[in-house]
Amino acid sequence: MQPFRDVLDECSFMDMGHIGPQFTWHKHYARYTIWERLDRVVATNEWFDKFPDTKVYHLDVTTFDHKPLWVVLEIMECCQHRPFRFEQMWMTESGCSDTIEAVWRSGEVDPRSVKLLNKVDRCGIELTKWSKKIFGSVRAELEKKLLQQAERRAIQGGNTVWMRTLEREINGLMDKEAKMWAQ
Repeated sequence: MQPFRDVLDECSFMDMGHIGPQFTWHKHYARYTIWERLDRVVATNEWFDKFPDTKVYHLDVTTFDHKPLWVVLEIMECCQHRPFRFEQMWMTESGCSDTIEAVWRSGEVDPRSVKLLNKVDRCGIELTKWSKKIFGSVRAELEKKLLQQAERRAIQGGNTVWMRTLEREINGLMDKEAKMWAQ
């Protein structure tokens, strides 16, 4: 381990911190669980200068004992990878209609048909951004909150049975969802 630490020092690597759960690894035993932050993202001062708003997320996962790390550069956050899908449940939030109205009120100097298509595309992009920031995934958020609550209790010396049960249930739901989408 010391040679690894020497390389970190020699290259002037620094821990980039994280957003999310404190620990990235756990091991369940019959009567206790070990919790550690084994996985980290490191960078140099030059990296911090070039990408000052880089964020490192510890993601929740139930199928593996390590939490995946997700590094997001500010320039990558605006990219849209999936086709736009409007969700009816968004209509329960006032921000949805506000986002749509803001796009339609914006003035553009395109011919009518192009203007209409541009506004529809822009509306999809803005609603996707809004959804990620404000609305999120309802089922995933509920599962994450329950699992985080169970994890906090287990970390504080509580029983890990609830956490293990939630992990199995969430894995089962994820398998069912994967099969559904595969069809």
